Amino acid sequence: MAIELRQLLIADYDVVEIVHDGAALIEAAGRAWPDAIVCDIAMPRVNGLAAVASILGTRPEARIVFVTVQDSRAVLRKALDLGVRGYVLKSDAGKELVAAVRTAIEGGFYLSASARRLLGMAERPGAAGE
Repeated sequence: MAIELRQLLIADYDVVEIVHDGAALIEAAGRAWPDAIVCDIAMPRVNGLAAVASILGTRPEARIVFVTVQDSRAVLRKALDLGVRGYVLKSDAGKELVAAVRTAIEGGFYLSASARRLLGMAERPGAAGE
């Protein structure tokens, strides 16, 4: 899946590193200082929620977008409470991941269509919480 997501992003962004677990994500975020971090919630060693909490604890300005299969309202709320800038369900990634990353980099907040439905928000394309 990481390679597929990379393919979605490389036309618009430099993908500086791909990691495969939460511990490596924490390390890479401290080393690379990317404009945005795209990660999953389900990762080995350290899950994405814990990794993001760690990253935002030391770098609160980090722009993080989750792309995940986690379609639980409770998990989405937890991610939002952490301070992520975007939440994209993998089913929406092909159409919405690039826009979510762009919005996060620009300082905005983005929920994919499926994530908005989880929260009972109106169907409208684009950023949420503006």
